[in-house]
Amino acid sequence: MPLGIFVEHPLTGEEVPLWVANFVLMSYGTGAVMAVPGHDERDWEFAKKHGLPIRQVIAPSDGREIDIEAEVFIDKGVTVNSGDYDGLDYEAAFNAIADHFEETGRGRRTINYRLRDWGVSRQRYWGCPIPMILCDGCGPVPVPEDELPVVLPERRQMMQQ
Repeated sequence: MPLGIFVEHPLTGEEVPLWVANFVLMSYGTGAVMAVPGHDERDWEFAKKHGLPIRQVIAPSDGREIDIEAEVFIDKGVTVNSGDYDGLDYEAAFNAIADHFEETGRGRRTINYRLRDWGVSRQRYWGCPIPMILCDGCGPVPVPEDELPVVLPERRQMMQQ
């Protein structure tokens, strides 16, 4: 939903409308994102649904033409419609923009790990084996390395027992 509030684009200074959307992951990063509808599937679908403009800022490296209104372009290519950053490949553009934010004190490089809790209770027969055994004297212990990998029995064998 549009909030009727505008923010400044961090590179161009252009006014950008602020929206609230339910697909932003609050537990990842800051919980706020800058949408790039031409080059992210969820952002593209959101822009199409709400009639937002879609601007192409990445072009195929091989020079072919694409229709950003017809479909999202998610490959790494070269920057276009990006002012001082036009013509840069993915890595060069990433580094140049990150350098700009660090030099102006408006940002810094960081690593976001996409780790999520994983419940052992969700382990299934066909999933990755958890290499633990229950020792009568010492409780749960890791399977000795010389006994790895653990091979689970076939279903027919289990039914016959």
